[in-house]
Amino acid sequence: MTTAQKLGTGLLLAGLLLSASARAQMQSSRDLAELGMDLYQRANSPEALARMRKDLVNAPEAYLERVELPGTLVLLDKRRVRVPAMKYNVALRLLEVRDSTGSHVWPPGSLDGFYLGKGSDMRHFRSKLVRNGSTKLDFVEVLTQSDNSPLVLAVQHIYRHLDAQLDPILRTETKAESTEIGQTVLAGTDLVPKEPLRAISLNRKSVSELFGSRAPEITAWAANQGLSYTDLGQVLRMVEYYNQVSFKKP
Repeated sequence: MTTAQKLGTGLLLAGLLLSASARAQMQSSRDLAELGMDLYQRANSPEALARMRKDLVNAPEAYLERVELPGTLVLLDKRRVRVPAMKYNVALRLLEVRDSTGSHVWPPGSLDGFYLGKGSDMRHFRSKLVRNGSTKLDFVEVLTQSDNSPLVLAVQHIYRHLDAQLDPILRTETKAESTEIGQTVLAGTDLVPKEPLRAISLNRKSVSELFGSRAPEITAWAANQGLSYTDLGQVLRMVEYYNQVSFKKP
């Protein structure tokens, strides 16, 4: 069975033995699987693949990692499927997967997320709504350890084209045009359905506002630990501490 077939399989009906609430939950799961399958099929249509090939699919700088890595798909029903090779195309916002059945692409929303790599180097991505000027669904790299956290810290990878720079007088090129993958730091919650993650700045004011009424407690702890509000890794420690405190003290 291919990965796409696994996505579309859904749950088996248990007939009249199911309660009304269980049937409703099953219908919701089936609707979710159908939505994911529709997104997947549209992304893998001949027309969509042809357009993709004309774009930046073969440009190494368009990818988060330039080489294929093993990984794991997390389907919309939370099942996991291991795959031997995948690459995340940041420019096109597509996960490219190669397995025994061939090559496939997965857009945001067709998967709950994916794990890129394995072992200590494994990176976790999820389909999340992102609000940064506009609101859109994207794959974001989640930094916090647990799903369904009171506070999520994540990174949105963004492909940028930089124009050539010219000397203002001589009009000669001082820097060639180039491309790069930049990052936007995001924060939000998993506890409110469909609540988007929002872009934040790494400074004391913006980070402290994330903690709401617990801000004095978290900032005191951060000061005791000597943590910086401009370092992403140290801000992540604050967020993880906030989540621990929130779970222990509702």
